Amino acid sequence: MNRIIIPLNAFETTSSQHTMIGRIYEQQVHGVEIRRELMKKVDQEIELIAEELKKYPLFTVYSAPIELWKENGELNKQELKAILEEAVSLGAQWVKVSLGFYQPQSPIGDLQELLQAFPALRLFVENDQTSYGGNIASLYAFFDNAYEVPVSMTFDIGNWLYVQERPEEAIKKLRPFVGYIHIKHVIKNSGKLVTNSISNDSNEMWKDILKGFSHSIFKALEFPIDEPEQIPGFISLVKAAEQEEVQ
Repeated sequence: MNRIIIPLNAFETTSSQHTMIGRIYEQQVHGVEIRRELMKKVDQEIELIAEELKKYPLFTVYSAPIELWKENGELNKQELKAILEEAVSLGAQWVKVSLGFYQPQSPIGDLQELLQAFPALRLFVENDQTSYGGNIASLYAFFDNAYEVPVSMTFDIGNWLYVQERPEEAIKKLRPFVGYIHIKHVIKNSGKLVTNSISNDSNEMWKDILKGFSHSIFKALEFPIDEPEQIPGFISLVKAAEQEEVQ
């Protein structure tokens, strides 16, 4: 089964995300990831996107740049509730956020209670590019403590480099919690980390990281894509990398 998701921040022309959905559907992908940070008029754009999504049988992830836990360790309840409500309006199945300032005393029960009001949604927490929310120890502590909560992890391959963590160690510790992978190829250019499109280069780190996970896991192509018509070629690269593993 093709479980490839296309995040709409992969394209430069995403001021109107709803205009890309039909073109992406034509590329035989499993779903799309709607990005809240690209929205200027949230309510209006959600309505447009929702209407467009009704036309296509696409699995939908809603990604929002909010942190699950506030700086004081409390649940970011108001913002999270608003994002979950927006996801319902979109008809999304998954919601993706960042960890934030999780602490051992953070009230996991508050999160569980809030999510009970949204049984059709699955919450995903991503390793982001912050030192406090993107490190292995904090993410492991959260997921290990949230075993009764319907929450899984988005494993962003490139973000570990921003927080100077080893992806191999992240796989060892966090693999049981991972349900979604963001594939990207991050390189250092003039002293800065930059995300490039994936290629056939055997030295690209994403290929080795994929070996640590089941082929059936959902994967997003989160890197620059000029046109949707390029998507099948990138999917072929992912499939080829997986095939190399089993030979």
